[in-house]
Amino acid sequence: MEITAQMVSRLREQTGAGMMECKKALVEADGDLDRARDILRVRGQAGAAKRSGRAATDGVVATALGEHGMALVELNSETDFVARNDAFRQLARDLATAAAQHGAGTTEEVLRTPFGDGRAARQHLDDLVSKLRENILFRRVALYEKGQQSVLASYVHTVTHKIGAMVELEGDPESEAQQALARNIAMHIAAVKPEYLRREDVPAADVERERAVLTERTRAEGKPEAALPKIVEGRLGKFYEGVCLVEQPYVREPAHKVGQLLSQAGAQARRFALFVVGQE
Repeated sequence: MEITAQMVSRLREQTGAGMMECKKALVEADGDLDRARDILRVRGQAGAAKRSGRAATDGVVATALGEHGMALVELNSETDFVARNDAFRQLARDLATAAAQHGAGTTEEVLRTPFGDGRAARQHLDDLVSKLRENILFRRVALYEKGQQSVLASYVHTVTHKIGAMVELEGDPESEAQQALARNIAMHIAAVKPEYLRREDVPAADVERERAVLTERTRAEGKPEAALPKIVEGRLGKFYEGVCLVEQPYVREPAHKVGQLLSQAGAQARRFALFVVGQE
């Protein structure tokens, strides 16, 4: 069968592979575009295996709200050039949508779910690896399933797409005020980066380590020994403000703590997730 330039061009548009690679695949497939695409995918996957040892430390985060809940994902690439690629960012959004729609809470579960064209997410990931020729890693996903009292919201930094947060409040999902507050708290989380929800969640060993440091620092200031415990407990409050979401001054209204705003709105913070590309 004659392999025309139009056939090669069409296959190249579908796969992103080079012109010569497309022509060779079409020759091997005797002009069958579907078979040729599969041949290129197999060759692309082999190339991906060679690339898999390379560090994928760049990338983006994305979020989506679906039938089962809200999802936050991180998709990694080797370079910022690929991280800014429209197809790469679209894949991240599609992975988040698949997780939220199908209730997939692990990367493996998400990769098994179908996209709108019926093909599994893993096939779309493999296709993009073949097209962009970088090691692309679907690193992690967080899924918050909808509950009767769940107020879900998320925020992704709109310029870099490298920081994203998701929060679940216990409240009234129909309350516009609580929904707006949840979105603002998600933005606060992305900006301030708390580590824990409340002080009870901080590991006891971390608290004792901080208390020991503060005790020695306060003693070195010449404070009376009898007054050390009270002074140290007061200073621990600043430590909690730094690491606990509900203890933190709200980034847009520092005179109020996040916990105070939640109380005023009749809601409670249940959990949150923060993804920063390349960080735990």
